[in-house]
Parts: sequence; structure tokens; C-alpha cells
Amino acid sequence: MDDYEFYEGGKSTDTKHGTPDASIPASTVPCSGCGAHLHCSNISMPGYIPSEIFNGRSQQELKTIICQRCHFLNHYNIALDVDVPPSSYVDTISRIQDHFALAIVMVDLLDFPSSIWPGMQHVLGTKRPVFLVGNKVDLLPRDSNSYLNHVKHCLQRSFIQHGGGDGLNIKNVSLISAKTGYGIEELITQLHKTWSYKGDVYLLGCTNVGKSTLFNILLNSDYCRPEASELVRKATTCPWPGTTLELLRFPIFRPSDSRVYQRFKRLFSERVERASLDKLRREQAQKTGAVAAAQPVSQVGRSFDRREVVNDSFSMAAGTQPITSLNERRAEYREARWVYDTPGVMQPDQLTALLTAEELAQLQPTTMIRPRAFRLLPKMTLLLAGLARMDILDLSGSEKHYDWLKVFVFASQNLPVMIADTLQAETVYKRYLGTPFLGIPSASGDLEARLKRWPGLHCKDKDIVVSKSGRHEGRLNCDITLSSAGWLGLLLPDNSECSLRVWTPHAAGIYVRTPAVIPLADRLVGKHIRNSLAYNTTIPFVFKK
Repeated sequence: MDDYEFYEGGKSTDTKHGTPDASIPASTVPCSGCGAHLHCSNISMPGYIPSEIFNGRSQQELKTIICQRCHFLNHYNIALDVDVPPSSYVDTISRIQDHFALAIVMVDLLDFPSSIWPGMQHVLGTKRPVFLVGNKVDLLPRDSNSYLNHVKHCLQRSFIQHGGGDGLNIKNVSLISAKTGYGIEELITQLHKTWSYKGDVYLLGCTNVGKSTLFNILLNSDYCRPEASELVRKATTCPWPGTTLELLRFPIFRPSDSRVYQRFKRLFSERVERASLDKLRREQAQKTGAVAAAQPVSQVGRSFDRREVVNDSFSMAAGTQPITSLNERRAEYREARWVYDTPGVMQPDQLTALLTAEELAQLQPTTMIRPRAFRLLPKMTLLLAGLARMDILDLSGSEKHYDWLKVFVFASQNLPVMIADTLQAETVYKRYLGTPFLGIPSASGDLEARLKRWPGLHCKDKDIVVSKSGRHEGRLNCDITLSSAGWLGLLLPDNSECSLRVWTPHAAGIYVRTPAVIPLADRLVGKHIRNSLAYNTTIPFVFKK
């Protein structure tokens, strides 16, 4: 606690959490990291800060402080437990029902449909304009020059199927990377073109899809008023799900004709430089096979300088105190339109709530996924870490010389793959659970206690049957999603049918996804390794202009 702004915890009586004091009334100042109101009454409630920090501070000083939970997330990557009823998440985002606003619904491209909340249509209605945004596109492998259009089609199809049906008013589908900035400028352009300054904008989605990261990027882009971007603190971002507990917001910059033109000139001038950088990255990826060079990257810039649009009321005369927070009661903000970052909805199909911060770091890819391919015969089982399992029960109707199917694993390289006989799969799983051979679950401390809390794997009541009729050379038949762990792509022999049994914790997030998101994944792997079930990996596919 020594690095808190106003607190020195050097006394031996001080605890790492500080001292709560229920006699001091809570403030009305929201934490700038998660949005919860700051207080010092209860350690387990959102917005808590120690009484040593809270007591005696003015509202202006409190606006510069984040709560203890955000502090530990930012500095130590530790998530402190807070008591947040699941209903409060839904109650918070349901505020959009009473507002004339556009909804940006974010989906994790590595975890859909599990990151699509099934009750979304009840919140959005049928008339509200919706921007569907798929995040983490930089981590998807490229299998063709037109792969982005295919991913958009798969995302929209899945969102309609699992998010509420055809009644949603989808105005735009965008693919972005909140990490690398790819697609953000185009998203802003579409927001200016479609929504302009008609009303507020809400960022919605399940936990851990990247809403707070996108919020922070938009905060420092042309979509935010330039003077406000320096006064609004960034949202807390962390691999731990549920970092936003209440609504955070920043004012939208009105896109007048002159400002839109000025922005167009900046983007046009940057186009040549960006094209040359993209060409250099493609050449580097082709020569070296560097995955990072093949990932789509883009810079998010600013067209307007703060000094050009700042009001005189913000100017500092001699002796005045510096402005460190946004005064939303000022006249220029009373009629402003706002972007709201909302809490993530807890989706039961997601595995993230079962994992520790250490395990989440292993689960989430940091570079473009490179599919791993295997030949599996009937009565074989594939284990993906300790998170998922797929049994090949039967493969019938195929030609005699094709008695196996090709399985592609799309997951973090940190998740090990193990193949065993189905009859021995349960024994193998129990033997290697908690060891580096399966990776997750793991623990740097008490492993025995961690394994006792682990729910194990469960399958659905009905087995999955996948069939292939005719010839579709080299195209995957479907994907089998494994919740947040990733997915498996299946390439069946011609005119064949396969029976599968899939397992995840609580049987969560198991879906058959057609068409496959990366249908030409077969071109992304090398030759079959002799006397092995595995295939070699190759360099990433690169656009050919």
C-alpha cells in the first residue's frame, strides 16, 4: 500500500488491506478504474479504499484515486474478492433500455458463441441500432486473402443464432484488435457515418472480451473530446474477468463537417506510410516466419490537438490549481453525448470464472494462433490441457484407405495436447492432472487444494454426429467449440460420418459451429510426420497482393 497517493503504510499495525471504518459515510465519487463509488466501510464491497486514504479527502482528491481492487489489478495482477451479485451486472447494463443510444456489442473471436450473452435482445430490443464488433482478430490465423469477410459472416450468423434472433437491428459488423489497434480507425469512421452525434454509445458484452481496452483506445482517439481525454482516467484492464463494476464514460467529440474533413486528411496522409509498413511486415513474415509480423496492426492517431479546441474556462491563471479530473457539470458537458463502458455479463458457458490469474495467462494467446493438426482414429481421445477432451467414438462410411480424420487444434500454444486410447483416457487424465503434461489446472502454491476445487470434465447427454457428403477438397467440415479453451476443426474423409463425445468443465461452451471459422486451415500445416499422429507446422499465411 506504500505506493498509494496519500497513504504511508509503514506502521507495524497496518495491514495490506488497510483499516475499514463503517462510521464514515460513502462518497458519491466513482472509482475511475471500475466505476464503483469509493468508500471505506467494507473490504469486500466494490469501491473500497482504506480509511487511512479515504478519511479527510475532498471530492477533488478522491477523483484522482482508484479503489483498492483496481490498484492491486494494475500493479500486482491480483484480483481481490468483492461481493457483486450476478443480478447487479444485468441491472447495470439494463439502463440502456431507457436511453436513446447505440449499442456496441463486443464478442471475443476466440470464444464465440460462448462470449455472446443469450439475453442480449431483451436488453437491446428490436429497434436499437447495434454495432457488432469482433475483438482479437489479430490472433486469428489467415487462411486466405478474403478470410476477414468469412469471419464477419460467421460472427454475424452466430450472433443472430445465439444472441436473440433476426430481430436485432445490426447496422455494422467490424473486426478489430483492441491490442494492436487494427480496425479501430475504421470503426470510428463508421460511428461518425452511421450514428454521428445522435445519442450516447454503450459498450456491451460478456466478461473479458476487451471492452475496457477498447474504451481506453477510444478515449485517446478522435472519438473523444480532446480536452477530456487528458482528464478522464483509463479503465482498469486485466486478464482477470469482470474488472469493470459500474459505468465509466467519456464525452464524444461532435463530428462536424470541418472535423470530419480534417480527420479524412490525416487518414489519407497516413495511408501511404501505412501501406509501406504493411508491405515490410509481409516480407518479414514470408522470409522469417515470424508470427508477430503476420498479425494485423494499425496505429490509432489524433486529428485534433487539445490546445485548438480547449475552452478558455480551462486555461490556468497564476495561482490556480491544475485540473486533474473532468467536471461533468460544466455547461459544455451538460448536453454532451457519452461513451459508456459497462460491466461484463457473466456467461455460464465461459471457463474464465474457474481459473486463477496464473492459469488465465496460460489460456489466452499472445500471438497469432498456429493450428496444430493430428490424425485421429476411432477409439482415440484428444486432451487439450485439463480443460477439454474429445473422444472419437466411430467413423463410418469412409473409404478403406481413409479410416482416420484430421483434427486441427486452435488454442494457445501454452496449452499442451495429449492423445490417448479412449478406454484409458480417464486414467490418463487423472494421472497427469496438475502436472506440466496437462498444464491447467496448476498452482504455484498448494496444488492439492487447487485440484480439490477443480470440477473435472463433463460431457453432454447427447453425442455429436458430424457427416460429410461429396467432395469438398481441403475445407473443414465444422468447428467444435471448447468454451474459452479454444476450438477443434474437423476435416472428415469424403462421404463419411463421425460420432464424437466432447467434454469440458460442467459441459460448458460445447457447440458445433458451421461453417468453420478457418475453413482452409489445412494449408496452414505442413506434412504428416512419419510414424506419428502429428503434422508439422508452417510459417503463417501472408496476404498476396
